[in-house]
Amino acid sequence: MEALNEYEGKSIEECIKACNACYQECLKCLNHCLILGGEHSGAIHIKTLLECAQICNISSTLLRMEGKFSQELCQICARSCDECEASCLSIGKDDSLMLECARVCRYCAETCRTMAAQ
Repeated sequence: MEALNEYEGKSIEECIKACNACYQECLKCLNHCLILGGEHSGAIHIKTLLECAQICNISSTLLRMEGKFSQELCQICARSCDECEASCLSIGKDDSLMLECARVCRYCAETCRTMAAQ
């Protein structure tokens, strides 16, 4: 792999940090939702949180390794984060933890789209 220019290095680091933060936030939100129960613990929402967390985790790992599929995975990660954001917003409109998860997902999706476009 070619040496990264300064901009690419910064955007990779930003994306790795965003993916790691999203991974952690989705797990935190998952626990919160399971404790609350009801619609918060519905199968589709829980699976969405789990899937987003895992995709973010592997995305940050592949970016750190400069893996050859990292840009493609960033496209998938952005889509997963979009779905997770929408799910959190639809269920937790008045829940600060759910709103924070949605915000972190939105930022991660933005950084992943930037990476995927490079």
